[in-house]
Amino acid sequence: MADSHKTSNRRRLDFNSLRFRLTTALVLFAIIIMSFFWVLQTGFSGNYYERVMEKRGKATMEAVTAQYSSSETLDPDELAQKLMELSQDTDMFVYIEAIDGSCTISSETRMPYGRFAVNGARIVDKARAMLLIGEQDSVSYYVESGGEKTILVNASKVSSPYRCEAYVYVITPITPLGPAAEIMSSQLLIVTIFSIILAGIIALLYTRILVKPVTELNAKAKQLSAGNYDIDFDVQGYTEIEDLSHTLTQAADDLSKSDQLQRDLLANVSHDLRTPLTMIKSYAELIRDISGDNKDRRDEHLQVIVDETDRLSELVGDILTLSKLQSGTEKMDLKDVDIQKAAESVLGIYKVLEESDGFRFNFKDLPGEVMVRADEHRIKQVIANLISNAVRYSGDGRDVDIVFSKEDGRVRCEVRDHGIGIAKEDLDNIWNRYEKASRQGTRSHSGGTGLGLSIAREILEKHDAVYGVESALGKGSCFWFSLPVE
Repeated sequence: MADSHKTSNRRRLDFNSLRFRLTTALVLFAIIIMSFFWVLQTGFSGNYYERVMEKRGKATMEAVTAQYSSSETLDPDELAQKLMELSQDTDMFVYIEAIDGSCTISSETRMPYGRFAVNGARIVDKARAMLLIGEQDSVSYYVESGGEKTILVNASKVSSPYRCEAYVYVITPITPLGPAAEIMSSQLLIVTIFSIILAGIIALLYTRILVKPVTELNAKAKQLSAGNYDIDFDVQGYTEIEDLSHTLTQAADDLSKSDQLQRDLLANVSHDLRTPLTMIKSYAELIRDISGDNKDRRDEHLQVIVDETDRLSELVGDILTLSKLQSGTEKMDLKDVDIQKAAESVLGIYKVLEESDGFRFNFKDLPGEVMVRADEHRIKQVIANLISNAVRYSGDGRDVDIVFSKEDGRVRCEVRDHGIGIAKEDLDNIWNRYEKASRQGTRSHSGGTGLGLSIAREILEKHDAVYGVESALGKGSCFWFSLPVE
């Protein structure tokens, strides 16, 4: 029942889907374009047609008047032939009459007033009267019939240095657009319907192709959200889709590593918490059952409890510090700090190991002050963690070197031990949390919480520092970082 409900939900039209929106957009685009054609056809075609015919009439008038006025010699028969050819090309009637009545030339030689035999004389007489009584040398007007403009009349008075003045008439028939407009409207309706249907079909097909890789990515992303980090987002199609596929594949890989890291962290934290708690409980029971009345043994057992409690407190403190740094809740208090002076003050804490455990700390600094922009407390914590790491894994080589150098406006701090070193395959992950616990076969597991290098990395990244490690098995390790010199 639940499966059928899910299926019906999937088949229901999703108005917010990419496919629906793209299809709607393309169909609307087709409707807008065809509506634009409809508006042009119904609202502007008549006016546009009239303006075109007016331009053609004026152009014909200019050509004829130029021919009459500028020619030194004028052959009436030749001009009549030209006017007839012009009339055939433009579907206009052209008539020229000299004002003194000496000659008349028509584009239709068979009739005095051309093809307008019924109304031609009346149209020419009206145009001539308008030129005679008017103050202008040219007139232009429409002759209407049945409420529609049917004839465009252009008349002009022409002067010439070579012959007498003349009147030129250009009469243009205006074809009624009613029947033609109806035919075009019916054709346009068919084209509109066909265009909308075609746009819808193309939109459905195109959006199906477009949405298909997105749907595949979504299906694989659901597998990723379900915990399948081995999924490969190898989806082809478009550049953006391929880029997204590579990004999701990388994200899946990172999530897989993060998930494994969380599992390791939980296992290691549980182990590290269990050990001191077990020791505390065991020695508390010893005091209760055995050494309660024996002062020496009771003190010895109590000291173990105190040491394990300190170790437990250190572990919890390191976990909290790392969590604050990674979550960004703790901000760096940046100010000018003498990095060498800060390292020297940290090193003073470890001087006691020179007498108790035979360590030798070699401090090689630069002359004068070396100022950097840093959080003094946190940068000291980084140096302390690196020195502690060197002490912890120094092995039989009891020398620890703290070396400062300058290059390209940066100061570099190196902490070197001469102990057992790190395998090459472990170098890339040495800064990760609890990486120490996974390398017990490589380096001795002697104290510490395993979070020192992870804390150091977080602090250095908050300072935009450059850092790294150089090491080889049996040859010791060199942890370093560099900051810009102020």
